Amino acid sequence: MLKGLMSSVILAVVLTVAPTVHGQSPANSSDTSWVTRSALYEVFVQDFSPEGTFRGVIDGLDRIQSAGADVLWLMPIYPIGVLNRKGSLGSPYAVRDYRALNPSYGNAADFRALVQAVHARGMKLILDFVPNHTAPDHAWVKQHPDYYVRNERGEPSVPRDEKGKLTDWTDVAQLDYKNRELRRAMIDNMKYWLREYDIDGFRVDVAGFIPYDFWREAVPALRAAAPRRILLLAEWGDLEMHRAGYDLTYPWDSHDRLKAVWNGAPASTFIQAEVTDMQAMPRGGMRMRFTTNHDKTAWEDPPLKMFHGMAGARAAFVAMALLPGRPLLYNGQEVESPQKLGLFERQPVEWKQPGAARARAFYAAVLKLARTEPGLIERDFRPVETNAPDDVVAYRRGDLIVLVNARAKPLSVSVKSAATAGARDLLSNRTHQGDTIALPAYGAVVLKEP
Repeated sequence: MLKGLMSSVILAVVLTVAPTVHGQSPANSSDTSWVTRSALYEVFVQDFSPEGTFRGVIDGLDRIQSAGADVLWLMPIYPIGVLNRKGSLGSPYAVRDYRALNPSYGNAADFRALVQAVHARGMKLILDFVPNHTAPDHAWVKQHPDYYVRNERGEPSVPRDEKGKLTDWTDVAQLDYKNRELRRAMIDNMKYWLREYDIDGFRVDVAGFIPYDFWREAVPALRAAAPRRILLLAEWGDLEMHRAGYDLTYPWDSHDRLKAVWNGAPASTFIQAEVTDMQAMPRGGMRMRFTTNHDKTAWEDPPLKMFHGMAGARAAFVAMALLPGRPLLYNGQEVESPQKLGLFERQPVEWKQPGAARARAFYAAVLKLARTEPGLIERDFRPVETNAPDDVVAYRRGDLIVLVNARAKPLSVSVKSAATAGARDLLSNRTHQGDTIALPAYGAVVLKEP
């Protein structure tokens, strides 16, 4: 399955670069810049540890921190609906109670201990929130029937997508945001987690299925409810989400374009589209950069298969994670687990992968750059012209030049209008002597100009 392995130059990264992240002092609560310097780690509680509990996540915080991440995103932790459940466990996105905890994960004391353990490390924690729909056995179905959109039979409707087409989400019921009381209740439910548990923000599921005018009302209310900076991540690509106040949005199109490049599309088209996207981005807005997440790994393939092996997966991660925005790892990605993790059954991550420590060090090195290198925190982003525009993803971030070979063959790359002689590769910590960069199959360099 694995092909095009990294050359010794690239593999040197995993042997020599492992940032020290244990024992960090807690972040200052008044620090408002953490959002723009963050690296996210998505956790599916039931799969993250053998126990599948909050305590299991606490025990794994060393792993997460050693992978370079400083923001935990927990997938939904609420009780899961039973009616019309999919699989034996149901979807975590079929919420039965917005203010309760999934009892299989633990109780309130366990969750509070997790939040406190995260904060003690100087890290942050955000919750996945699902305001578009509930499980069909949520108490609101009987207590507040007017909260729901109805189908032609007068029953709570399966959700429709943004184009009005019925989804196949038969385990949930669509909420009706024309109802003012529902809007107030939903904002109050989100405030509850900010106030009761001191969490640091939300990832909001299918945020674009909900009217934008709701977010223009909700986002200021949420920010006012917390006496600290919070992070708001919308699972949506429309830039209107940023104008409504969200910090981060999804670049679904970027992910599709990156896959296309790894399957033979010209690399230059990927960068041209990213430049256009960034030019349209509202001030302060950022994309969350990923090569996988729970949706991709559940419905498609893990990075090892999607990007043609270990070296291809690592190269794709460099190309994506160092674009403007903030990077994401999904649980198991940093040890290069080949598992395809579904949503409706338990499948604990197999952490003991061959070369897991070296793989984790590689991803940690990339995340450390994304969090600490000034050129990768600022918004500056420009294409770089090379002699291999079809094969090499090439762009500039401040005083850095990122070059990623998207092909399973070595390339000799020269950069036009930039001097690379004497530039230091921040991945391998080697200084290049000539004007030509030798990139092995799926090789990557991050050059800092002399």
